[in-house]
Amino acid sequence: MKVIDISRTIQADMEMYPGDAGPQVTKVSGLDEGDSYNISRITLGTHTGTHVDPPLHLIRDRAGIDRLPMNTLVGNARVLDLSSINRPIEASDIGPLEAGEIILLKGGPNDSDGSGDSGDSGDFGDLGVSDGSADSGSSGDPGASCGAYLSAACARYLIDIGIKTIGTDAISIGALDEEYEVHHTLLDAGIVVIEGLEMPDVEAGDYFLVCLPLKIANGDGGPARAVLIKEKE
Repeated sequence: MKVIDISRTIQADMEMYPGDAGPQVTKVSGLDEGDSYNISRITLGTHTGTHVDPPLHLIRDRAGIDRLPMNTLVGNARVLDLSSINRPIEASDIGPLEAGEIILLKGGPNDSDGSGDSGDSGDFGDLGVSDGSADSGSSGDPGASCGAYLSAACARYLIDIGIKTIGTDAISIGALDEEYEVHHTLLDAGIVVIEGLEMPDVEAGDYFLVCLPLKIANGDGGPARAVLIKEKE
């Protein structure tokens, strides 16, 4: 089988939501300094890089990241390639869906020069793990040009269909002028949101998704490692 890493790499100059501080990795002890081991301290926000939005992100007294059903983040998933669309995604762009699906939206390139080049891809052993990351190293307006972002009408369509999870390679799931409404609409309906995926070389189709956010007590979000698994044909 092939395992594709669709997570962004945590690093100091990575793309962040405007106004959010980037992560800091501070060395506490190091072999090069004569210590017996390498240890670092990480400081980062709950919505850094590839991350999951639970209902508690916007709605008081709703489920936090530690209470999300695991079947919303692990299971069969469908990748839709919408990279040719440079506007908010509408229901007609997505087409027919089925209740209970996990849908991942692939939009335009997430790199700063728009090339979509993810750099070197590693191959890790017999599992065929590849690195699909392509961090931009810059911050921009959410829902501006990079990745797939939804209109409020499309968010309501997803609720009517009854999907359980929606993921995107955009830094935010909502179009800039409807961002809060899109988030609130999805989360209030119990739809789990994954943001900041990296899928420049992922083809549209069916996969098995494993997306595991940090289990933070009452967390309003959680950075996650996400992979797609594809049985070799």
